[in-house]
Amino acid sequence: MRRTAVPAALACTALACAALAGCGADFDGNGSSKARAGVADVQDRVGSVDWGACDRDAMYGTAELTAAETAWAEALECGSVRVPVDYEDPGGLQVRIAMVRHPATGADRTGSLLVNPGGPGGSGIALAQYPFLPEAVTAAFDVVGFDPRGTGASAELACGSEEAFDAAVTAVAATDPAAVTDDQSDALKTGAADFSGECAQESDPVFLEHIGTMEVARDLEVMRAALGDDGLTYLGYSYGTYIGQLYLYLYPDRVRAMVFDGVMRTTGTVLDLAEGQAAGFEAAWRAFVAHCLTVEGCPFTSAATADAELTAILTRAQAELAGSVTVPELLEAVSRSLYSEAKWTALERVLAAAADGSPRDFAADLRALAGGAGAERGLPRPLPPVPLPQRDADADFYAVQCADRDNPGHFGAYADSAQAAYAASPLFGAGISWSYLPCATWSADEPNPSSISGDGAPTTVLVGNTGDPATPYAWAQAVAGQLDAAVLVTYEGSGHTAYALGHACVDGPVTAYLTDLTVPEQGLRCPQELD
Repeated sequence: MRRTAVPAALACTALACAALAGCGADFDGNGSSKARAGVADVQDRVGSVDWGACDRDAMYGTAELTAAETAWAEALECGSVRVPVDYEDPGGLQVRIAMVRHPATGADRTGSLLVNPGGPGGSGIALAQYPFLPEAVTAAFDVVGFDPRGTGASAELACGSEEAFDAAVTAVAATDPAAVTDDQSDALKTGAADFSGECAQESDPVFLEHIGTMEVARDLEVMRAALGDDGLTYLGYSYGTYIGQLYLYLYPDRVRAMVFDGVMRTTGTVLDLAEGQAAGFEAAWRAFVAHCLTVEGCPFTSAATADAELTAILTRAQAELAGSVTVPELLEAVSRSLYSEAKWTALERVLAAAADGSPRDFAADLRALAGGAGAERGLPRPLPPVPLPQRDADADFYAVQCADRDNPGHFGAYADSAQAAYAASPLFGAGISWSYLPCATWSADEPNPSSISGDGAPTTVLVGNTGDPATPYAWAQAVAGQLDAAVLVTYEGSGHTAYALGHACVDGPVTAYLTDLTVPEQGLRCPQELD
């Protein structure tokens, strides 16, 4: 989750100075009555968003924009809404939620479309500052991106020092957990506990307690009202689908249309997420290998030998690059490259060059291909941030993920999960489970509700890739079955998310739903499209 530059005009949206006592969540129907009253009170106070000019130099830096991107940037407006950290105490500690808007380009404006790229920790401002949606959508809607509380320009949470923990995870990420030594286990325990402990000490306790997704969903409701929309129109990718699901739980009667692409499950602990993602990455890796074996120059001789051959390529590169990069770091870059089918050809070429004895530029080429998991300018839109812990993961990721779910508090559960994930994916699995270890000692309150039906909401459209590495297709199927009214559009390919990536079979029906409320046919399946 690499940080992206945001407007300097929004960079000062820090917490107010008042201090409050924390209070726990109390779920009753669609949230505590005090919190519901707090949201209504804030909506009355906020009124509308005061839009103004964005600082384009701060937003784009030295990036070279195309003509279309320049025109988009020139039309952007920046603003914010001020919300309470704790909706049960609406007059207490406050945070400003930073927003950016591109006005609708058509004469017949429908309303606002709020977009979230995922995370936790992903910047909606960074997503909305470039054109990525079909023209029919941008003609009908003001496209509004926002940074969720604790992220980017919305009082980004920055605490703790994760270097020791990152090093401990890197040391065991590609190792069979059964072979992890006592010293390595101690390093994992100490690094995770120190990181979570430092965050608890360095952060405002009220803010840390109320940084979770339930509060983000309430912020979304304040934004909807401030934008003047009778019903929310929302597009969430990856973790952004979880925000949308909690909004459905709280405000099912205030939805116009919702699209969830790359669907996050609401049930289970972070370790359930890790084991599901391990299986997802393994499936994506196998799909990539199968494709590679059909092209000339593939560095693998068979599907059965691909794991060992990749490990040999990475080990040789580590040795010839004098230890400046490690095998686990290179494996992580490979896993990030599995986020997009559009990267398969380039990944095959980079691996083949290293296998043929040209590793000098291998690490740099592989990292550039990984692209920070979503900063690719060559794709129709940026891909979502990685919805699982990565090296140098930011505190806002852990603060949300650890607080949202009822996670185990003992090391053995994480070790068992690492073993299960390793069995599912020897190359990628164990490191995912180990990386969630700070959740064992992270201060958390009552977890979010997991059974969400969206009773009373209009039909929600879900998009799922059968080979999605990070949000497995089974999660989209489960959520579709859980919601009272949902349609699942299936893309029969790999990569993370599918809408607005140029797949006509996906884009057409989803766009028609957003603009005209025409619900896609139930059971729609779209064939894989590879260059």
